[in-house]
Amino acid sequence: MKVSVVVPTYRPDHLDRVLDSLDAQTMASGEYELVLADDGSGEEHVARLRGIAGARENTRLLELEHTGWPGHPRNAGLEAARGEYVLFMDHDDELYPEGLAAAYAYAREHDADVLAGKETRTDQTKWGLDVYDRNYPDASVRDDLHPLLPTNPHKLYRRDFLLEHGVRFPEGRRVLWEDVFFNVDVAAHGPRVAVLADVPFYHWVRGGRTASTSYGEDLEEFWTWLERIFVHVDARLARDPRQHEQMRRYQYSRRMMPSLGAGFFAQPPRRRTAAQETVGRILTNHVPAELDDALPVRLRARAHLARAGEWELLAELCALDAELAGVSTVDDVSWDSSGHLRIVATARWTVRGGGPLPLLLTDDGRVELDLPPYLREVLPPELHDVTDDVRAAASSLAVRSRQTGVTWELPTTSEVSVDGEAGGPAEVTVRAVATLDPATAALGRPLTDPVWELSARNEIFGVLNQRGLRTSRPARVALVEGETRVAYKTGSGMLAVDLGQSTRSLVGSAGLRPKQASTRHRRLGADAYEIPLGEVAVVGRARLDGGVVLQPLETAPATITAEPGGGAVLRGRLAARPGRYRMLARFGGRDVDTKAIVTVGRDGRLTFDHA
Repeated sequence: MKVSVVVPTYRPDHLDRVLDSLDAQTMASGEYELVLADDGSGEEHVARLRGIAGARENTRLLELEHTGWPGHPRNAGLEAARGEYVLFMDHDDELYPEGLAAAYAYAREHDADVLAGKETRTDQTKWGLDVYDRNYPDASVRDDLHPLLPTNPHKLYRRDFLLEHGVRFPEGRRVLWEDVFFNVDVAAHGPRVAVLADVPFYHWVRGGRTASTSYGEDLEEFWTWLERIFVHVDARLARDPRQHEQMRRYQYSRRMMPSLGAGFFAQPPRRRTAAQETVGRILTNHVPAELDDALPVRLRARAHLARAGEWELLAELCALDAELAGVSTVDDVSWDSSGHLRIVATARWTVRGGGPLPLLLTDDGRVELDLPPYLREVLPPELHDVTDDVRAAASSLAVRSRQTGVTWELPTTSEVSVDGEAGGPAEVTVRAVATLDPATAALGRPLTDPVWELSARNEIFGVLNQRGLRTSRPARVALVEGETRVAYKTGSGMLAVDLGQSTRSLVGSAGLRPKQASTRHRRLGADAYEIPLGEVAVVGRARLDGGVVLQPLETAPATITAEPGGGAVLRGRLAARPGRYRMLARFGGRDVDTKAIVTVGRDGRLTFDHA
């Protein structure tokens, strides 16, 4: 048995997504098993689970006492598993079709104790992109990130490794971040970790309320468990300085400091008291001051005030840049002579209410935080100047499959600009230039899904967000070796690309130019016509067969032909009774209004005009 897929369940509404994705695996069903570990759901639900297990040869059901958290079911599933590797999967997620086969093969090829496969998350386009930037046979070569980040359990773990070292999930009624504790324990035993980034593996589906969505609702609970993470990291990884530094730095910069922001101070003071005490203990006992040096100035200033216990001043500081967000807008989009889409976009940042970043441009060209006098007095001068952080601002573009949610970053270059007059506000923008090559955009592999939505990944001052790429540009159409590619504005005003006329047609997107039509009249038989299409980038010769319909007549055969440098032309022959007809184009199995009117004269001659 190659892989055991362990799924903890508790009164699941359905398991269709899990089961369907397992049935779609390219790995043979006899090479993996599904272990359903039920946490005391009750007879009605268990009866249904028994039916599922009984109908599937590679599925087993563990009926367990109720504990209220997934730790115990996962541990029971691990004990019962028979696979060489174990994957801990949630009951409402799904695997991509090649996931198990590709991940197992890569893990075996590189003798990995843990295999982290490319994962996507429904509610966060940005999630995991910095981890899955390329394949790593041995991820320990990375200095920027710990090999087991992100610390969710959706990975292949060598079962014998976990059993040999006694690694288990913490159990209890409510254990926040149990997967972090688990992976820290894995890390303590020095596993060989491989990352497979060029094959989609796991889809983390976030929708509706789950246990993890409740994190942070109780401020005291959130910070109590976060302190326990720091304690655990220190206890388990202190003997390995490199791992200790990587994991502690991640928890501090990515989890703790962003949580110590405007949302923290939106809570009533009585609820903050215990949390503030916990923050102070974490900073005193687990985060040495030298870790602050790696933070952006904005977060270093927060840390400075928190270490000093200046909570009211910290609240004022956090309010200055609350809800900081970066939004990118398309400046230009076009297909080049190779059939690649070139996108130019500009990123701008705003804070709560849509206002500009609180920045000032100094007389010597430096950029400083625009602080009220009482904050300028309490913060050291080096925590006013954010010039280096501004210069480090970045913007990159990505494509996300509308069908599967898989996201791929595009090759992007970016350039930071700072505008304004000395002594006045400073406006920071980043110009990004990206190239989309559908043949290689998936880390060297082709894009296989039909529709891809563009997004911009914008980062400044330690804040990273990824949003749809806004555009007001008209559709851009290409014919590349006979394949249609359309870059277009969605109904919500975002840029998307259709590969193969799934939602956007060639004729409908490029449009016809009926006033430039030419005809050849025949006294007997159908008149021939040629109508050029609007702007189409052509790579290689192309011929598309289809037809046109003169409403309400039958379809008449037609073709679209294209040559490099010559654009695309609709050609055909038409014979009809005298009259005016609205013309539809039928290519790729769909009718498209060409917005052209055909007039057939008494002598059968054709004339074309705009509708």
